[in-house]
Amino acid sequence: MSFFNKVGSKMGLTDNNNQSAEQNYSNEQMEDYDTDENMQDNVVNFQTAINSNAGPQKRQMKVIIIEPTSFDDAQQIADHIKAHKPVVLNFENTDDETAKRIIDFVSGTTYALAGDLKKVGASIFLCAPNNVNVSFSDLGKSNIANGDKLPWE
Repeated sequence: MSFFNKVGSKMGLTDNNNQSAEQNYSNEQMEDYDTDENMQDNVVNFQTAINSNAGPQKRQMKVIIIEPTSFDDAQQIADHIKAHKPVVLNFENTDDETAKRIIDFVSGTTYALAGDLKKVGASIFLCAPNNVNVSFSDLGKSNIANGDKLPWE
């Protein structure tokens, strides 16, 4: 008998006939139910579960390298950043006006997604989403904010 039934019967809120109905069940009916055959196969080896969840799951990160040729490539770059994939942009074969427009678009996208845009070469940029940390050994030489000239300036 459950706690609530006991409390209810003492207070006169429930009928004691429920108790007699529970006692009418025979033990034979309970034995007919075979749990082994009716259970689904949900057995998990604890040692296997512990080993598979023990350490941090290492997922390979893919770095996308794009050599944009037109402003239409900017949306593809933004989609990769939105999908938390770092993108390396190589503007060596891109005309200056197109490169400037793409950098403007991508820098706005990267900022909106709390990412980071770094210049890593003369005309090579790294767009890192917010799940990627970027650090340089000598940040002063690679930072646009310190006055580095862009190739189209």
